[in-house]
Amino acid sequence: MIPIGYCAGAFALGLLLGWLLARWPARARGAAAAARVEPGPATPAAATAITEEFELPPAAAHVATSRLIDVGAARAAGFNLKRADDLTIIEGIGPKIEELFRSHGIEGFAQVARLDVDDMLAILARGGPAFRFANPSTWAQQAALAAENRWAELKHLQEELIGGADPGT
Repeated sequence: MIPIGYCAGAFALGLLLGWLLARWPARARGAAAAARVEPGPATPAAATAITEEFELPPAAAHVATSRLIDVGAARAAGFNLKRADDLTIIEGIGPKIEELFRSHGIEGFAQVARLDVDDMLAILARGGPAFRFANPSTWAQQAALAAENRWAELKHLQEELIGGADPGT
């Protein structure tokens, strides 16, 4: 029979080793991990700076920078917004892509509408290989419609889309 003291000691040692192993990879990655993934902006000023580096595509240049989203009208058109600027209602954007965009200072429909495809692809590339299959070709168009509260038009467009991409491409 094993004394209880040995079991408690082994358990405590296991907890300590688990804690050390959980912290070790973060330290070992160090600068190499920082070089692979750029962190998102930490302040509103940084968020503004990162969005200023993207040029306005001509089709979305008229979209206001901030606009009140009519959540009631969106729900009436069949959208289930979790909050006013819920990017996941854009066909092709799920929770992880929304999180990635927000970590890069892209907070709402109007900001997505002002991005061009290359800018979105650059953000997706910074997120890693898990995002390589995302196709942002219609995201700006969808976001512009949402930012302008044109919910019926957005619903019609999404019914024509297959997985966030124009079926003709």
